[in-house]
Amino acid sequence: MNLRFVFIILVLCFIGLLLVLGIRTAILWVRAHFPQRANIILAGASMTAAAAVVLLVVEVMDQPLFRPHDLLTLREPVVAKTIPADRGVGSMMCVVDVHEHLGVLEVEVERGLLRARVESNSATGPAFCPIGAEVRIDLTWLHRVSVTRRQAQVSGS
Repeated sequence: MNLRFVFIILVLCFIGLLLVLGIRTAILWVRAHFPQRANIILAGASMTAAAAVVLLVVEVMDQPLFRPHDLLTLREPVVAKTIPADRGVGSMMCVVDVHEHLGVLEVEVERGLLRARVESNSATGPAFCPIGAEVRIDLTWLHRVSVTRRQAQVSGS
């Protein structure tokens, strides 16, 4: 067994024990100093803690999940790195402007990257990504996007 894993488990158990002892001490203190209102105070503290946990879970789960073939509509400009078609050509940084569209090609969760194709980009110039370019975007840069689920296109005979 990994020694680091065992150490982490022991530290987490110790922190949990400290939390339990601290909560128990706080409950005994409230009951000793406010005997008539102790139940109301503890119920209020419990409801506040539960609301904080619910808000934390909602905030964590609020991040959009991207799948291949999704259409992303940007609500703020995003910096992307182009994926060169030829090995001899280097990649460059470019911008995809506000209200433009990216088609998701692949999501690399382990590396935190999104590979997409620029489907529209009305701004022109060397700093902006050309339409049809494949780009890589760091998932942490995508704060304000609208996701449209599209079906994978299957070629039939």
